[in-house]
Amino acid sequence: MHQPIMKRLSESFVQNSSLAYLLKANKFKSTNGKFFAKKEVRTKRKYGSKRADGLLAYRHWIWGIYTISIEAKSFKTLPAIKPYQDDKLLFKNSLKAGGMICIASGAIFAFLKMNDGFLQYLLPLNVFVLTALLYAFWRFGSYRHQDAKVLGQSDQYPANERWLALSQDSLNDLKKEQAKTLKKICQSRGVGVLVVKSNGKVRKWIRPKMRWKWLGNFVEFYSNEDKILKMITQ
Repeated sequence: MHQPIMKRLSESFVQNSSLAYLLKANKFKSTNGKFFAKKEVRTKRKYGSKRADGLLAYRHWIWGIYTISIEAKSFKTLPAIKPYQDDKLLFKNSLKAGGMICIASGAIFAFLKMNDGFLQYLLPLNVFVLTALLYAFWRFGSYRHQDAKVLGQSDQYPANERWLALSQDSLNDLKKEQAKTLKKICQSRGVGVLVVKSNGKVRKWIRPKMRWKWLGNFVEFYSNEDKILKMITQ
């Protein structure tokens, strides 16, 4: 018996559904009931003129001006949500682990205190290299050294909450292990994930971590800053 083919959802459908969901979820958090909610909002030129798939802003009754950005993906951009190993990050962290163990074990003191010109360099070097290799072998394939292009894209849209909105069909196209890794990466980065179904219903897959800007607010990153502030404060 053949499995029914799941309907392919457009990115526009994912955008509309996720923006409507977040607007409803934040409905009672505004001090004055006013919201800015729009698709295709660009950052200022000095921040790259990047286009957020969705932006929601309002005046929170506790936190003041509050912003939520959305990066939406459909099956057409499936490669962007597939996790991949970041070899540069693995290499960097391996070197860092080697240096830390070299210091913690006391091997570095051989370099500082010995004067034989051989063991003085050989001992700390061996500890450093061995530790780095062991770390790389042990952590190879770990989600901590994996990334997804969609997360880099989300980084371009500063906000108190950053969300990815994925169509259910695109998520289903990932292998089970890939979906599991993507979930762990997003959780570690503090990025929330919404899954949009073919009927327009939205499932919250991962909650985001709130981000704070000590001076000003995140609206100042966007090109229509004045319009947004006027809309939600007056």
